[in-house]
Amino acid sequence: MIRRLSLRGRMVMTAVVAAGTALAALLLAAGPRLEARAHAEAAATLAAEARLMARVVEDALAHGTSVDQLDPVVDAAAREVNARVTIIAPDGRVLGDSALSGPALLAMENHANRPEVQAALAGRATSLERHSATIGADLLYAAAPVRAGGRIVGVARVSRGIEAVSQQGRALWRSALLGMALALGATALLSFALSTSLGRALRDIMDTARQLAQGNLSARCRVHRDDEFGELARILNLSAEQLQQRVAELARDRGRTDAILSALDDGVLAVDHRGTVQLANPRLAGALELQAPIGRHYLEVIRQQEVSALIEDVLRTGERRLAEVELLQLGRVFAISAVPFPADEGTPHGAVLTFADATERHRVERIRRDFVANASHELRTPLTSIRGFVEALEDGALAQPETAPRFLGKIRAHADRMAALVDDLLELSRLESGERAPEWAETSVPAIAEEVVASAAGLAARKRIALGCVDRGATAVVTDPERLRRILENLVDNAVKYTPDGGHVELSLSNVPEGATRIEVRDDGPGIAAEHLERIFERFYRVDKARSRALGGTGLGLSIVRHLAESVGASVSVDSQPGRGTCFTVLVPQRPAAPGGAAA
Repeated sequence: MIRRLSLRGRMVMTAVVAAGTALAALLLAAGPRLEARAHAEAAATLAAEARLMARVVEDALAHGTSVDQLDPVVDAAAREVNARVTIIAPDGRVLGDSALSGPALLAMENHANRPEVQAALAGRATSLERHSATIGADLLYAAAPVRAGGRIVGVARVSRGIEAVSQQGRALWRSALLGMALALGATALLSFALSTSLGRALRDIMDTARQLAQGNLSARCRVHRDDEFGELARILNLSAEQLQQRVAELARDRGRTDAILSALDDGVLAVDHRGTVQLANPRLAGALELQAPIGRHYLEVIRQQEVSALIEDVLRTGERRLAEVELLQLGRVFAISAVPFPADEGTPHGAVLTFADATERHRVERIRRDFVANASHELRTPLTSIRGFVEALEDGALAQPETAPRFLGKIRAHADRMAALVDDLLELSRLESGERAPEWAETSVPAIAEEVVASAAGLAARKRIALGCVDRGATAVVTDPERLRRILENLVDNAVKYTPDGGHVELSLSNVPEGATRIEVRDDGPGIAAEHLERIFERFYRVDKARSRALGGTGLGLSIVRHLAESVGASVSVDSQPGRGTCFTVLVPQRPAAPGGAAA
């Protein structure tokens, strides 16, 4: 129960208990003395009263006053002193008694054998306690000799009941207890008053500490005292200020760290010695499609054996490790650098991994390798043919009129093919490097489409292909007209070349709600299988290599189309199914997003 009291209540209770204990000990120690003092004072009072009575009856006893005359005097004196008064002759006869009168007085037994009477007759005033046979009660007696003419003529005795003396003792006890109660009350009030200011100061300190514990680091104590509570408040305020500064520094450091990690192009993953993820920056979470990685084991986050082996190796050896890992489920390649991650003192180190996306580099390297291999292959074939025809001419075919012109024509055709290949490569190089910026102008898409159809009409006629253009309300656009023309020329030329004799090729022009013009080049040729559609715009990629070379293609036309479209903010896509023809779609924005200030 005491534990439930407030400090203020404990202080008051402690003061009251301490004061009460002290007063009780004092009372217990002084109590018997109080009773003894009460008895001593009562005895002294009776002795004084006995001596006084001796003087009162001194003359009466000296002149032999009768009992009848003496007893009224005794009765009156007894009423004054509120005690029993007895006058005894030297021979022990009772001459007067305030308790008895008349025959009862005369019938009283001789008192010569009473101890106090004997002592008084011997000349000694005395007092004692004993049982009274006359009235049947315990009394306190005081007796004094009555002298007259130098001799003892009687004894004056005064007595009072022990109960009266005990009442005086109890009165003293009651007075002491009342004083004790008043002292305890005063102690409680004083301690309550003194504890008020202390309790207020303590509550303020506790409230401040509670707010600090709840995260309100701006809370401060308003206690201004010169005692220990004031010193405690100052220490608490100083600690709060230092803690607030430290938390602010940690927040700034954390903010800087988060900003740095967010700005990194590489993903960062940190695990402790148990493999629990401690940090994963946004770039890593986005690249690996992680969901709430913090606090989970890395095996739950990245399910890749090579990454797990790398982490375990660093955790075991504490040495740096490098690796390139292809995440098959994401189709991406990462260059991973793993180093030890410092931990708290006495705790094994963790590991920090950086994930640099190497997918594009691998793709570029693959494209470069493919480009070199394809370019070498494309150039080797005509060069081999030219060399063969030249050797044949050198071996005598030059002198044969029917053979030499044919060989020279073959040499000319292969040279033209090489020149076309080199021209296309140079064009791709210029487009990729941005050597020449687009020349923006308001362009009529139907007019350019008609020009392209007209330029391809001869080839279409030779193959008996129905080539036409359908305008469904296409509006003018701001673009580079020359680049748009070359896009359509490549697409139409491909459609006419790959469409079998007697087929159909159609240009369709229309507007779309997104604010662009749609151009579709549709044919009813052999179509393209789905596995080729994603790579059809790659350089030197051919669906049917033998047929493409036979038709004079370099394998770069669609790659040039894609780069031309991207350079003017357009997009190109393909939709095809084997046996059902092919449709290339070009979306040209009404106005480019960044026309370079040429057109508004």
